[in-house]
Amino acid sequence: MAVPAFGLTRSPRPGDRIGVLRMSEHFSYGAERMVANALQHDLRDELLKLGFSAFDARLTYDDVRQRGAENADFYVEVISSRASGRPMGGVGAAVGNVAVEVAVVVGQVAAEVRLYDGRTLNLIERYDLEKRGTAVVPTGIGIGGRSIWASIMLPFVEYGQYRAAAHDVARQAAARIAGQ
Repeated sequence: MAVPAFGLTRSPRPGDRIGVLRMSEHFSYGAERMVANALQHDLRDELLKLGFSAFDARLTYDDVRQRGAENADFYVEVISSRASGRPMGGVGAAVGNVAVEVAVVVGQVAAEVRLYDGRTLNLIERYDLEKRGTAVVPTGIGIGGRSIWASIMLPFVEYGQYRAAAHDVARQAAARIAGQ
């Protein structure tokens, strides 16, 4: 009688130790790295909220493969992440010497998350997750007078959109891992 190997793998249950792996170094592009770090941190926190004993493994999948599995029932890895965001339209208004630019900013985060067996490092499940958010936010301010004018862009607004979307993707991943 033949039994497929995946039939012997159990699903994660509250109390299981889940190591959250780090992204490999070849994903070190600025926005991608920022989103991956947010996903990894938030995923660990969301798994803890669901009753798992989640921890930062401080290793990549390749590191665990070379050194051997540590004391974890499961490992979870953010394989890739993509973040994009841009103003879709905006308007500026000035009163006296002060101007404000307001825009509709669309931010999107997508990630592939993989769940591995902690003993064998076999892939158990793969999740493609995505979150898109839209907000009307200030994107720039200007101050000036007749002879001088200064304008300051506010890039942290887009960071806020990425951060909120990354948190939602981490919540989705934790719910899937928990079987919800």
